[in-house]
Amino acid sequence: GDHGLVLATRDGGQTWTRQPAVAGGLGLLTVTRSQGRCLAGGQQGAILRSDDCLRWETLKPVTDARILGMHMNARGVAYAVGGFGTVLRSGDWGRTWEVLAIDWKAVLGTDAEPHLYGVKVDDEGVATLAGEFELVLRSQDGGARWQVLHRGERALSAMATGPGGRLYAVGQEGLVLRSQDDGRTWSAVDTGSHAVLTDVWASPDGALVVAVGVRTVLVSRDGGSSFAPAAAAALRQGIHSTVHGTQDASGGSGGYAVLIGGSAGAVTRARF
Repeated sequence: GDHGLVLATRDGGQTWTRQPAVAGGLGLLTVTRSQGRCLAGGQQGAILRSDDCLRWETLKPVTDARILGMHMNARGVAYAVGGFGTVLRSGDWGRTWEVLAIDWKAVLGTDAEPHLYGVKVDDEGVATLAGEFELVLRSQDGGARWQVLHRGERALSAMATGPGGRLYAVGQEGLVLRSQDDGRTWSAVDTGSHAVLTDVWASPDGALVVAVGVRTVLVSRDGGSSFAPAAAAALRQGIHSTVHGTQDASGGSGGYAVLIGGSAGAVTRARF
């Protein structure tokens, strides 16, 4: 979060510990974790890495653009995306990074350099990213070539993956895009919301999908076919910026514990 804030939990989000501030006080806007290692990114191209998610190393920036989204797979391949079309790639758990050049004029037909907000990389190294103009792009060769899977008018803020080739992307005006064929075709889901949606998470079994945003939490229990506002009044307040879920054993009835982070340092834990 703001000013190099890092919070950590070891009990599924019930309690949190504040780590010493990192990144020289710069705002951190995204974090990813894989195989016990963590990466974070933020303002002025800041990238931090940790082999234990406790002790952080601040790397020398390779860009001055804000880092807005990151993801790392189980083999240590990581992507970072950000302002003005920034795309970075690492193949060594984030120790070193290369800047990937995308011909945005060929993609968009203009000289615009779209902000990019979301990225996922699977265990085979296939990267999928999302951003302004409803762009969803994919590279299967380490970022040398990119295929346009979707484009439109609104900005996409985040992406999530589910089982069986299901993909979800959320953004402005309550937009939820859903693909059931690994991104080949996309359809917009009528959420009944016009809120700015900032993040989305899908459960490993594919049934539960949760999208969060400005004074909004939307919940789907049918794999993203339909969404309804969360019932709890507390979830309809504040600005929710991130969401992640884990299998929940504490309630005695299974389900998922969903952690929602947002404004004023709030972290909310809800069971679905």
